[in-house]
Amino acid sequence: MIIVSLRQKNTNKNILQIRKMRMENISYTAHVSNKKSAITSKSKLTGVAKHNLRKYKSSDYSKDNIFIIYGTSNLIDDVKTVYHKEFDEALEEYNKKQTRPDRRIEDYFEHVADKEQDMAVEIIIQIGDREFWRQFGDMKSYMKLSYQIILDELRKRLPQFVVANAVVHLDEDSPHMHIVGVPVAGGYKKGLSKQVSKRKVFTKDVLSRVLQDELREVANKEVNDWFGKQIKEKSKGRNHDLSVAEYKVAQETKHLTQLQEQVEESDRAVKANKAVEKEYTDKKEKLEFDISYMESMRRITKSLSEMDSRESKHISKELDEKRSELQSVNQELASAIEKAEDAAKLLDRIKKFVSSFRLFAPTIEEYANHVEADKIIEAGNSYRGILYEIGKLLETFKELIKEGLCWFPRLMRWKTSKGEVAPVFIEKSNGYSYSVYGYMNVETKEYYFKESVQWEIKAGNRTGTVEQMDANVEAMARDLQEILRIGAEQKRLWEVYKNKVS
Repeated sequence: MIIVSLRQKNTNKNILQIRKMRMENISYTAHVSNKKSAITSKSKLTGVAKHNLRKYKSSDYSKDNIFIIYGTSNLIDDVKTVYHKEFDEALEEYNKKQTRPDRRIEDYFEHVADKEQDMAVEIIIQIGDREFWRQFGDMKSYMKLSYQIILDELRKRLPQFVVANAVVHLDEDSPHMHIVGVPVAGGYKKGLSKQVSKRKVFTKDVLSRVLQDELREVANKEVNDWFGKQIKEKSKGRNHDLSVAEYKVAQETKHLTQLQEQVEESDRAVKANKAVEKEYTDKKEKLEFDISYMESMRRITKSLSEMDSRESKHISKELDEKRSELQSVNQELASAIEKAEDAAKLLDRIKKFVSSFRLFAPTIEEYANHVEADKIIEAGNSYRGILYEIGKLLETFKELIKEGLCWFPRLMRWKTSKGEVAPVFIEKSNGYSYSVYGYMNVETKEYYFKESVQWEIKAGNRTGTVEQMDANVEAMARDLQEILRIGAEQKRLWEVYKNKVS
């Protein structure tokens, strides 16, 4: 309805003026990115973004005369969004089937970008040539509406081409539209079930029927509504040839290629700078080492040259002091070994505790699931006076905060942006029912409202689980074994030293 009203506002005077003039029918061209203009890398996609959205300085173009009719001002993010929407589910299915980690694909967008294939496709549609718009440049702005309609029809007629971004340019000789999207094909047996495929989507039939015939018809209606003219018929022998002979698309393609080459050159320069920087850093580190070594040698040489008998006596005295210090250190080591042995005994007790704690694992899991789902924990039957298994567990670990409020920090904690927290419960029916009231930091005891933390309370953020305790115990055991090994070796060396001295 908006389009109709705007067209009605287009003065009858202008329409009549156009219809009175003798002129050729209006041209229609559609160009699909191919060969040098093909989008086969992130650098080429960046070049397209710079051109389409005027992300560069040029006196020839004005940002005021470009209009985004689909997507945002960040074309690359728009394309990534399409990738996530179209391929994430297929990617997850594919990765689940892979037994080898090296065959999994972390990011399908990055994966395709590295393969030098068409990761996206650009269509440039132009209506009218230079000569036509020289006479009717004051009506360029109306073409935004026409291009919006053409875009809508393209999306309806070719849904396998998922549009990410569309921009209309009015700052050049002829209004035209840049459409960037991702060709999506399904039914693959190897790799992802859905993949990017320009070849499968842009078949000869699609190129001829949709872009050259059906969209030409849509454009023809728009031209007739605005100007009372007809689109030129399709040239013979060019049903499948979408390379544009008209000056504008050729110019666009050339300019785009130049931008892409500039981006690629920048990438190469960055890589070269990184290599130079690494070489410089390596040389710097080596030089610093050489300087340090030379300084040490200089000090040693100086000390040797200045040494005399008195210095020898001084060194002898210093050596005795070092021996005494060594003996003191050995005593400290013996004490550390003794403490390590005590810790080993403690570790055995911890292992026994974890083993017993493991019996509660299913009940603890039930407790954690209820907290994460923000459900009421039914701990028992108040009428019969019976506690369920989870009720017995909670009764064992319960710590009162104040009347009616309690928590279980020793039972389970969750890592959040506010630190490690444990839920605070409202205790109902004398311990037969609990519901989450809020959360408290287990270290600082700072209280947080439930709404501010609950979204972070999920299984991946749990801490204090049986599995984690097992891992911590194993790590502690390894550390103690290493301490005892080092201690035994130091003790042996000390005995060797004492025998030699005596």
